Amino acid sequence: MNLPKQHVLVVLLASGLALGAAAQEQPKPATESSATSPGGNSWFSTTELDFGRHLEGEVATGRFDFHNPHDQAHQFRGFQPSCTCSKAVVHLGDVSYSIENNPQPNTIFRTTKNADGSTARERVDVVPIGAGESGYVEVQVDLRGVVGPKEATITIMTSDATLPTIVLKGKAVAMQFFRLVPPEVNLNRMSWKEERHFSVQITSPMQPDFEITGHGTLPDRMQIQMAKEEKDGAAIWTIEGVYGPNVDPSAGGGIVELFTNVEGRKIPLRVMAWVEGPLEVRPSTFIPFGRIRQGEGASKTVEFEATDDFDLQIESVEFRNLSVEESLVTAVTSKDGKVCKLEIRISPEVSRRLVRGDVIVRLNHPAAEVKELQFNGYVR
Repeated sequence: MNLPKQHVLVVLLASGLALGAAAQEQPKPATESSATSPGGNSWFSTTELDFGRHLEGEVATGRFDFHNPHDQAHQFRGFQPSCTCSKAVVHLGDVSYSIENNPQPNTIFRTTKNADGSTARERVDVVPIGAGESGYVEVQVDLRGVVGPKEATITIMTSDATLPTIVLKGKAVAMQFFRLVPPEVNLNRMSWKEERHFSVQITSPMQPDFEITGHGTLPDRMQIQMAKEEKDGAAIWTIEGVYGPNVDPSAGGGIVELFTNVEGRKIPLRVMAWVEGPLEVRPSTFIPFGRIRQGEGASKTVEFEATDDFDLQIESVEFRNLSVEESLVTAVTSKDGKVCKLEIRISPEVSRRLVRGDVIVRLNHPAAEVKELQFNGYVR
C-alpha cells in the first residue's frame, strides 16, 4: 500500500520518538562508587571503624575486610600510616604481610606458614591479590601516653586505576584505669623554707571499688595521709600531702607511687615544685671564659645573694683541680649591699692552653654553707 508522503513522515517521527524513550529507560551500568555502601568502596565494605574503648597504654585493633572486585590480579603497592602509633598487617589466607619501620619506614615483610608448622619470613615490594581474592587488613593503634580519643589512618596505594588510593581510618578511646583530680600537683614557685599543702582525689571508672594498700618511698621532705569514702558503691580516695620545709632546691618535688589491690596496679602521683633556695647565684655555678687572648688575661664575676634577709658573707675561696699553676688564677671578693661578689682572674702570663678548675666558696649561711663553681676557657 502506497502511503502519502505526509503519512510516511508521521510514522517515522513516531518511531523515532518511541526508540528515544526506550533508550532513556534503559538502566545505566552501575559504577563502582554507586555500587558500594556508605563509608566503603569497591574493595572494602567499610573504610572507617570504631575500635572501642581501651585502657591507656593498650593497643586497639580493628579489622577491615576487603575483596578484589576484578577478574584480574592487583597489588597493594605501598602503605602510609598517619603516625608511628599505627601499624597494619594484611592477611590473605595463611600468608600475612606486615608493614614495619625497619630497615626503613613502611617496609613490607611476608610471613608464610610451612607444612611443618614453621614460618618463613622475607622482605617483598608489594602485596599481590588474586582475581576475586578476599582478605583483611588488621590496623593497630598504640595508645601509650594517650588519654581520650585517638584517630589514625592507613593510606594504601594500589594498582587499580579506578581506585589508586584507599584510606582506612580507625578511632579508639583510651581510658585511665585510675582518675586523679588534679592529674598532677603543681606547687609552683616556693621558698626552700616554706611548707606547701596539696590534695588529690582518686577514683576508677574501670574498678569502682578498690583499695590503696600503701605507698613507696616518699620524696624527701614530703608526707601524705590517705582516706577512703564510698559513694554509690564507688571508692573515692583522698590523698592529703605536705611538702617542706627545708626542701633541697634541686629536688623540685617528686613522684609518689601508690599501691593498690587491683591486679598489682600502681598509681603514680606526680608533685612538682619550683623551689627557690636560700641562695641565688648569678649568672650560674658554671663560668665560661671562652677564648682568652694570650698576654691579656681575663676575669669573670659571680654574685651571691641570700633570698631572705640574712647578712651573707663569703668566708673563704679555694681553687681545686686547676689545669695551670695556682699562682696564675686568683680570687677577689667584695660586697655591694646584700650582694657578695667573687671575681675570678686569669693571669696574662698563662700560655696557650686550656684553663679550667673548681672553685669552693664557703659562706656564713647555715642553709648554704658551701657552693661549688666550675670554670674553663682557652688561651690563644
